[in-house]
Amino acid sequence: MKFTRVMIFALTVIILVVVAVGMDTCPSSITVQAPCPPSWQSWRHSCYRFTDEPANWDQSKLACQTMGGKMAAPYSQEENEVIVRMAQRQNINHLWIGCNDREKEGTWVCEGQGRGEPYFNWQPGEPNGHGTENCIEFYQPYYGGGSLNDNNCNILFRAICVRLRRQTSCLHCPIQPACGYQPHRARHYCFATDTDGQLLNSCLVDHVIRKFVTMSNPSCTSACIIEPACLSFNIKYNDEGQKICQLNNATHCDDPDNFQDIRSFCLYAQECVN
Repeated sequence: MKFTRVMIFALTVIILVVVAVGMDTCPSSITVQAPCPPSWQSWRHSCYRFTDEPANWDQSKLACQTMGGKMAAPYSQEENEVIVRMAQRQNINHLWIGCNDREKEGTWVCEGQGRGEPYFNWQPGEPNGHGTENCIEFYQPYYGGGSLNDNNCNILFRAICVRLRRQTSCLHCPIQPACGYQPHRARHYCFATDTDGQLLNSCLVDHVIRKFVTMSNPSCTSACIIEPACLSFNIKYNDEGQKICQLNNATHCDDPDNFQDIRSFCLYAQECVN
């Protein structure tokens, strides 16, 4: 019985040490790209989606900004074809892209994520607005075109938006190696952040093995330590405002496609690796 008490005390001490030092946001040596938010399509380092409603060019620009992006413009034939395929899937024949020549006639200034010169796949005879058509329409992509036409900025079209995929850490944290033999080394857990050190409002989905109401983040850490199959955990709120701890049987490095921005408060943590 005395031996049992000693072992229980040792486990308690280990858990308390982890609670005391094991909840950090850690610098990382390895980064991966976080997935695109729901309704956004991934291509290379960016995420794309259409605005929900037809609007004039300025309103469409604002709609993209409201969704956390900017109006897209193709900077290569490949990016042009990506927009064509997206438009074909949604039967969109006309849409705004982020280019205009309002400042100087014939000098097209474009937004988007590209570097260098935009890819201008003009329709034959375009641009031909002569001062009255100052915004660029992506023209009839459904019929295989994907070409450009200058048009009046007040016409109502949907628009293509783009945003950068966020960089997120695989949580390889610098921890000083312990001296000597430590069979019960305290485990160190970190919350996921982007490369600017901001907490990600994202969680790992489809890997929950147990969930329960919790009062604190450290108690969720302790539960993950005790559960042999737990490799990471989520902390979120349910509809009743209760804090929920979800234990996962994988990490977001194991399944990056299921590490998602769920559009509500959600924190993700996993054990840091030396």
